[in-house]
Amino acid sequence: MPDRNQVPLNVRVSPTKKDEWKKAIDNDETLAGVVRLAIDHELNDEYVHVDAADHLDSGDDIDFSEVTTDIDSLTGQVEVMQNQLDNALTPGTMPTEDMLSELAMQVLAHIPRYDDFPDHVKRKIGETDTDPLNGIKTAIEGRETRVDGSAQAIAFKLDADESELIVRQALIYLENRTTENVQSTVADGTRHWVRDA
Repeated sequence: MPDRNQVPLNVRVSPTKKDEWKKAIDNDETLAGVVRLAIDHELNDEYVHVDAADHLDSGDDIDFSEVTTDIDSLTGQVEVMQNQLDNALTPGTMPTEDMLSELAMQVLAHIPRYDDFPDHVKRKIGETDTDPLNGIKTAIEGRETRVDGSAQAIAFKLDADESELIVRQALIYLENRTTENVQSTVADGTRHWVRDA
């Protein structure tokens, strides 16, 4: 029984065209359903043009050189990190608690203070962020400051030949195991430490 909410639509086609359409449909479809679906696809621009489909199937070479270069770069970075971890886990390379505490006090002098940030950055942080640490992260990511509290930068500032990994441990020690007001945030994939004035 036809649905009374639908309006009938008659389409005149040649008998051969009607037979061609009927042969093309699956057993569980009706000709009316296929016509409705085709019109919906046409109105919604959901069809892929035949030439575009042929182009996709032709197997044209796609330039993956940029992706390959990025993957190679990431592979190199992973290898460096693996070497650092291997070196860190080598017995005898880890500082004792006393050595770490002593290094932490040396490192403390090189951790940037909130006051080290330019006035325009501090002003912006005060206007936009209730959490200064979040504002510092935003300033570093936005390249609004040259203040660098990363373990690498602090290790470079130290006169001693302490590795970045051991300096990082000293920074973590300062942040987690002392009463010094040292905090850290990750900006652009690098952890940066700062301290209050």
